[in-house]
Amino acid sequence: MLKVEQFRCNEFVENCYLAYDDESGDAFMVDPGMKYAQEREAVARFVDEHSLKIHYIFLTHYHIDHIFGTGYCVETWGVEPSGSLEEMLSLPTSSLQARMFGLDFDGQIASVKHDLKEGDTIQCGNLKIEVKDCPGHSFHGLCYYLPNEKVVFTGDVLFYDSIGRSDFGAKMGCNGEQLVGCIKEKLFTLPDDVIVYPGHGPKTSIRREKLCNMYVM
Repeated sequence: MLKVEQFRCNEFVENCYLAYDDESGDAFMVDPGMKYAQEREAVARFVDEHSLKIHYIFLTHYHIDHIFGTGYCVETWGVEPSGSLEEMLSLPTSSLQARMFGLDFDGQIASVKHDLKEGDTIQCGNLKIEVKDCPGHSFHGLCYYLPNEKVVFTGDVLFYDSIGRSDFGAKMGCNGEQLVGCIKEKLFTLPDDVIVYPGHGPKTSIRREKLCNMYVM
């Protein structure tokens, strides 16, 4: 049975998720935004206490608040990030992004090692994960959909009653019209009872966002 643990990280209150099969312990992480030691320790403690085997580190996008902990993940569990290589190469460097937001960070950011694209399917133990690409907040907003568990991790594409910002400019991959179109085409066509785990804020459902999200009306 799938279980999902949420960890709130860094100045942006970013959601890092551990998703795992509670029988086998097979697990993957989404958006390791752990910037500070106490955040990293909380994730590592949970992994140890539940004897999890982390097979994948999935990045929804390569904005700085979602990748602070990538180097730590490589060092601690030996798992290289999976995400959009094209996006990583298209965005300003992580150090430049940090400076853009007035942040200091002397840790190691890991590069995307395993390139993912629209339509890719990954098997993590018994968990089947489908990749959906919803650009607009960034060049490639990868969403990770588990059809059998009816769960989707949406990063900064879709939130509870909101959507990702598109006012950071073209250099950050922003295009509001494109974002709304992708949400309607690729997420709102999922079953209504699919649970949405976003990159910030509380979880929601496809049904709720179709009915209540004024940004996608």
